Amino acid sequence: MILLGYTVLLLLWTCTAEKDCETPPPRRTKEILTGTWDKASYPHGTSAIYNCRPGYIKLGRVTFECTNGVWKHLHPYVECRNKPCGHPGDIQFGSFELTAGTEFVFGARVEYKCDEGYQMLSQRNFRECQADGWSNELPHCEVSKCLPVNAPENGNILVAGVYETDQEFSFGQVVQFECNKDYKLSGSKEIHCSADGHWNAAVPTCIGEKKIIF
Repeated sequence: MILLGYTVLLLLWTCTAEKDCETPPPRRTKEILTGTWDKASYPHGTSAIYNCRPGYIKLGRVTFECTNGVWKHLHPYVECRNKPCGHPGDIQFGSFELTAGTEFVFGARVEYKCDEGYQMLSQRNFRECQADGWSNELPHCEVSKCLPVNAPENGNILVAGVYETDQEFSFGQVVQFECNKDYKLSGSKEIHCSADGHWNAAVPTCIGEKKIIF
């Protein structure tokens, strides 16, 4: 009878005994496991603590525990989140848009473009939120420039009512032409510096007027 009682107790203990975890704690995308995990099994109740990978932050401890053969995330549920980079910065004569991500956090990307009539001087027009902050320097936009124009033969160039020669012009500037006495203008009387840095028309020419002799 006593032997039967011990047998029953042994069976009950065997059925209720907690199982070990036969695999290491799970690998995580944003977190990295601390310590060494090279055993064949891990006893029930074993805790595994994670740290955030570069580019991520946490507001608590990320912990898993072996519970009856299964690794479970302990409550309160804490995980690593993308590290914020703050505002990427505005540029003069330009703007930006968020092309990757929805917030200014690790993994986000913003692309800059210049306003009409301005050209980007920087080699890179983007910034990416990395583990140590925003990449690259802020891009720089400069007003588009048109090359100097030569006055037509037998004519002159006027800019804002003043004769000008051999000067560079910026987007939106207008150059007017006039011919000397006894010459007539053939072509556009004025041209303007376009947003792409080119003149919108060719320089006109001055043609001598034919005089009628009686």
